[in-house]
Amino acid sequence: MSTVSKGDKKPLNVPTDDDVAIQPFTDESGAPATLPEIGSGGEESKMKVLLGLMKKLIGVKDVANLRLSLPASLLEPVPNLEYWTYADRADIFAAIGDSSDELERMLAVLRFCFSKELKFIRARLGKPYNSALGEHFRCSWRLPPIVIDKETGEPVIRTHIHVPIPGEPAYGGQGGSGWTTPVLRPEDGGKPNSEASSIISSSSKASKKPSLRAFDQLSINRSIPGPGEEIESDPDAGVVDSEKVTVVFLCEQVSHHPPVSAAYYYCPEKGIEGYGMDQITAKVSGMSVKVGPGSSNKGIFVKIARDGPGKGEEYQITHPAAAVNGILKGSYYGTISDQIQITCREGEKSTTKLRALIDYKDESWIGKPRFLLDGIIYRYTVGDAEQEGWTKPKQVPADKIVGHIEGNWMKQIRYRLKGQKEWKTLLDLDLLALIPKDVRPLSEQDEQESRRLWDPVTQQLVAKNWGEATKHKQLIEQKQRDRAAERKAKGEEHQSQYFEPDYESGKPVLTEAGKQAIENEMKRQRGE
Repeated sequence: MSTVSKGDKKPLNVPTDDDVAIQPFTDESGAPATLPEIGSGGEESKMKVLLGLMKKLIGVKDVANLRLSLPASLLEPVPNLEYWTYADRADIFAAIGDSSDELERMLAVLRFCFSKELKFIRARLGKPYNSALGEHFRCSWRLPPIVIDKETGEPVIRTHIHVPIPGEPAYGGQGGSGWTTPVLRPEDGGKPNSEASSIISSSSKASKKPSLRAFDQLSINRSIPGPGEEIESDPDAGVVDSEKVTVVFLCEQVSHHPPVSAAYYYCPEKGIEGYGMDQITAKVSGMSVKVGPGSSNKGIFVKIARDGPGKGEEYQITHPAAAVNGILKGSYYGTISDQIQITCREGEKSTTKLRALIDYKDESWIGKPRFLLDGIIYRYTVGDAEQEGWTKPKQVPADKIVGHIEGNWMKQIRYRLKGQKEWKTLLDLDLLALIPKDVRPLSEQDEQESRRLWDPVTQQLVAKNWGEATKHKQLIEQKQRDRAAERKAKGEEHQSQYFEPDYESGKPVLTEAGKQAIENEMKRQRGE
């Protein structure tokens, strides 16, 4: 398995919650200030707590780094590390290196870029649990990667199609997963028509709701922001099993104050790697919350690690800033008004490489958000700091532009290459359902693994026992503080388990234990 090179970077001094000194929003003991539950913990009570909290946080520089313990009723029953994965469509990630053409590979990276946060389109926004220092999460997927239609040049989605559910809201509509588009043609690798004839239309049968009489993991999955109910049909219709690939994800919280996690993605069959440091900053502005990347967050890096065309190429995808809106109405939705850059580096020696600039349009204060964007792909000269420093499409001379991008980041995005008159679909997000994660059962997880660590809180939240959920949450938080105080008394520093302490470049490196965890997850998918 290929891994990221360490390089000669010096370790970044990332602070951790080993510092137990009293900070703002702490009580006299240094513990996080705790907001009490109000009333029954229902929607009206949540709103009272939330509005009071918003007033207190106005003017706070970074809400994400506060020592503040929220009542459990304000949280979604999902761990932070699980919530912030960027492989909502692992099938699109797996297909990044499929083409021998560098421009097609850039388009594939763009598809991943627009799909990586599908949860903010397909599921309701929510506040997950704060991660504990040393907490980790791993999961995997076994699925068919997308393919590009040879005639149209457009992507063919082959698994988990979004099927709207009646009454689905405009923002955060989960929908379901089913097969509602034509199956892949046999010449493109699909099953012969005779084998695919048994496919059931998603509209022909109603989905079945799981029973909540026992709060098993299936019930919990249906309660968190994530995949809607599975439509009673084959989500992989028209796909032969040999076409499926594995995508593995591993992340770990390496700092608590500020909250920073390291993450690694890998598709062994395709030789595609992804890695990055995840850190957000948050600030209250009026009745919305502005969210952006923190200083340790240099974006997501995607590398083509297999032999063949594009070998060694690394794409840096920066993160945009966004806002959480609709708080007063209790119906949250996100907007993006920022620019991002996708830069290709490394790989085959060349005097020029490709770079993309995406401009998310400012939303009007009046009327509903439109979620529009546009952008370009251009060829820059390697080593030219000015050309690699452009951040907005209007800065780029026309003779360097090789393609244009436009659309709605919640609906459909299209592209047109230089010299072409027709626009083509880059990605139709309306077709995409969230793909469920394959996670080991709690009995096979250790005590610092996300779902097991937070299971007592999750069980109580699903049962709507708000007070008990808050008590369990506070017990977990106190245990973390006790461990931090014990390390400080012994003069010890926290050591991450799965990632080397070298974060300055924004490219985390797996330890031997991290490599073994990835290998074990791949073996599990292979049934070994």
